[in-house]
Amino acid sequence: MSVKVRFAPSPTGYLHIGSARTALFNWLYARHEGGKFYLRIEDTDRERSKDEFLQEILGSLKSLGLDWDGDLVFQSRRTDYYRKMADLLVQKDMAYGEGGALHFRSPKTGKIIVQDLLHGPIEFDLDQHLSLAEDLVIFKSDGSPTYNFAVVCDDADMGITHVIRGDDHISNTPKQLPLYEALGFQKPIFCHIPLILGEDRSRMSKRHGATAIREYVEAGYLPDALVNYLSLLGWSPGNNQEIISRQELIQKFELKRVLKTGAVFNKEKLEWLNGQYVRKLPIPELTDNLIPYLEKRRYKTEDRAWLERLVLLFQERIFTLNQFPDLAQFFFEENIEYNEEAHKEFAKDARLKNAFTRYAAMLESLPVFDAKTIEEKSRALMKDLEMSGKEFIHPCRVAVTGRAISPSFFETIALLGKEKATRRLRQAANSIK
Repeated sequence: MSVKVRFAPSPTGYLHIGSARTALFNWLYARHEGGKFYLRIEDTDRERSKDEFLQEILGSLKSLGLDWDGDLVFQSRRTDYYRKMADLLVQKDMAYGEGGALHFRSPKTGKIIVQDLLHGPIEFDLDQHLSLAEDLVIFKSDGSPTYNFAVVCDDADMGITHVIRGDDHISNTPKQLPLYEALGFQKPIFCHIPLILGEDRSRMSKRHGATAIREYVEAGYLPDALVNYLSLLGWSPGNNQEIISRQELIQKFELKRVLKTGAVFNKEKLEWLNGQYVRKLPIPELTDNLIPYLEKRRYKTEDRAWLERLVLLFQERIFTLNQFPDLAQFFFEENIEYNEEAHKEFAKDARLKNAFTRYAAMLESLPVFDAKTIEEKSRALMKDLEMSGKEFIHPCRVAVTGRAISPSFFETIALLGKEKATRRLRQAANSIK
């Protein structure tokens, strides 16, 4: 059997984490099995469906690298087909019109058994689930098909072999199975995957933080890291493996390894994982990825060689791309403000005013301004000033960056450049009363 799966979003909102994970599992299964992954747009809700949401969903899927096979299928363009299927049911006396709507004669007694690949058989006793025995509206009075009817018709017409969707759809399945039988359609294999939960184990929602894929991409999470993390929400490759490439994911993905319990979304874990991917990126590629975040702040990015050295300096410290402009801010801003902590630091040692002044003069006199030369001459000056590395470097770091923590001190001075470094050291000396 050639595997055919589908992802079927409604363009009534942005693509959120849960839907993206469903799309990913479908995509991985199709690619693992050498099958097809189709994209169907369920846009029959005329009032809430918007093109901006559709474009955002397609853009988010593309940004994650989830490519689909064939053309997009739009439910809104298939009304004639649904009407034809509904007429078949009317002819068989399995459907009837009432109040301008069309109703399907649902079974009234017995059991409906959902054979689920993950959960096993799920029984619905119609004597206990009275709502399932109520006749199902398949066409609304406004002339549009209902969700459960359109889905069955589409999945059958598209030859879908496996319906992989969230646990929240389990309650829809017993409404859909009688329609498959009534229309003489081949039933697909159902696999309902657990929902993504917030850290309080309730269903993931906006109160748990960002939920749309777009927000994570804008915040600087790399697509491969997002795909890696989403794949581990409710599925495991075994051996406690946490970092797994896309190719390896395709190779290892099997539905039987999907977990039955809800997966907890942990933003700290995602951030850590993203940091691992940032560390692995070649510097030119990481620089390309960071430039838009710098340009957003109107920071200058023309000097490519300098910028790549700066990116290398911070590569081990970045977890999301949008952190970089803040971390490297003192390299781009002309002036820095000294806060109360900085002034306290400068007041600790009476020798600092002289040390800053001497250091500025020494740096200014250097014919070669690279980290190696700066370190060599700085250590000679420390000796002359009779100051330890800690006594000298820490206050000087605060003087030139405005911060207590920065990357390698001598590389920082070299990248700041002679003019900025000396000006800030003199500014610090002048701020000491």
